[in-house]
Amino acid sequence: MTIAQFGGELLEKERTSIEVYLSLNGGLDNDFSLAYVTERLGIIPTETEKRGEFHPPNRIRQYRFTKWKYSTGRIETLDFEGLVNEIVHTFQDKVTIINELKEELGVEPYIGMVPYIYDGMSPGYSLTVEQMQFMVDIGVGMDLDQYVNPFTEEESND
Repeated sequence: MTIAQFGGELLEKERTSIEVYLSLNGGLDNDFSLAYVTERLGIIPTETEKRGEFHPPNRIRQYRFTKWKYSTGRIETLDFEGLVNEIVHTFQDKVTIINELKEELGVEPYIGMVPYIYDGMSPGYSLTVEQMQFMVDIGVGMDLDQYVNPFTEEESND
């Protein structure tokens, strides 16, 4: 995020950012142990949801399924491939464990790639053979969920 001046007023200006994450999801009838998954993977999740628990902060809706998620967080960058690498390198030596958890607990792995585009600054989308092989090895495809925010081009005084 950058600070821009507009009519003497300082405004925060959003910049393009990307989040990449891997999650293990249970179905509507699959309420697995989040602690067990964390123990098996040896990685602390950045977010969890437990089926039946209430969504914070309003606590009106309940989660429909259980989810264990590890995310890069939303990072201001155009380096799409680099953020995918962070997830791949974190879990590359966990492929066997992920596949065992799929079999044992019935969880489904999911990789989300979420660019938030501002001012028309879109990252280039490319994956390396290593990244694609990791996805094949755990049985997931590429899920790209892009948010393009409106922008206005600067007017020319020509």
